[in-house]
Amino acid sequence: MADRTICLPEIHNGSVISAKMTLPLCHGNTNTGGEPMHEYYRKNKGKLQKEMDGYLKLVRSEIEEVFGKSYPQAFAEIWTCYEQEMLEHFPFIGGDSSSGTRNLTGCMFFVAVGVVGKKYGLSTNDWGRLATTLYERHFDQMPRLLRRLAGGLFHHCPGLVAKALKKKDKRNAENAAKNPGSFLTQTMEPTEEYSMIYHNLVCPIYEFCKERGYMEYLPYMCNLDYVMFRAFGVSLYREKTCSAGDGVCDFKIKRSAPIPSVWPPHILDASDPLK
Repeated sequence: MADRTICLPEIHNGSVISAKMTLPLCHGNTNTGGEPMHEYYRKNKGKLQKEMDGYLKLVRSEIEEVFGKSYPQAFAEIWTCYEQEMLEHFPFIGGDSSSGTRNLTGCMFFVAVGVVGKKYGLSTNDWGRLATTLYERHFDQMPRLLRRLAGGLFHHCPGLVAKALKKKDKRNAENAAKNPGSFLTQTMEPTEEYSMIYHNLVCPIYEFCKERGYMEYLPYMCNLDYVMFRAFGVSLYREKTCSAGDGVCDFKIKRSAPIPSVWPPHILDASDPLK
């Protein structure tokens, strides 16, 4: 899942922040007494809670319908799961100096909804559709001109994009040397068919989901990249992902090609070459 600001992909009313409730842990993946929460995440809990609230409000009515309770009550339960079952176990991959940190923390906002929602009868597929709707509404909030400008960079300035991505490769490599397990990326040379080819060689989101037992959600999270690129009017054609066992995620922007659909997830259709 990509960053929530206009930037290159890592290539994943009524605030309830003050709600005070005592809630049980979500089922599964319980704390096994490992390392304590990293200080970076502990210091940023309030910021992350506000960020999660900003996202989940976009599907407020759907969450209330699934959970059968008010949004503040549902949010508090989701946050409890996120804090104790995910935030507590996140690896440190660079903090604010690494954009991949926001990819990891933000991606798991969505997964927490699925984990808790399962107790209320929310299937993984229905959760995936809800996550897709949420991300579509997120980009719908973005000014159309801003989306067009972002897409225009890929269409009309591929050289500039490649240059920026190669700089990002270097930053990611330097960060990974200090924080093993962080994102590692490699920008490939463009071809006649693809104006941009960008590989994720190491994905901490994949590693975290594999370690913590959240792999059922990962194909849907990977598919959200199609939502972002479609919002920018860009044709993402990806044929490999770590979650499918390919060992790499290949982000490719295809020249003068139709923009792929965002649902159902490409990766779950064996007859679909895209992932």
